[in-house]
Amino acid sequence: MVGEDVNEINEVSLLKRIEKMRRKLVNDAFRDGFTAPSTIKQSELLDEQIETYQKMIKNM
Repeated sequence: MVGEDVNEINEVSLLKRIEKMRRKLVNDAFRDGFTAPSTIKQSELLDEQIETYQKMIKNM
């Protein structure tokens, strides 16, 4: 039961991080361009977090 609480907390914090990164990505893309190196790097970092989340929920 305690493990489930920790997983829920980790899931919530990861989802918050993903949403924050998504907003930053959108802002950067409109400011710097959708193909700017900084935008692409942000997209790659966001992809990594999304993959982590997908693995996390798959193992629940």
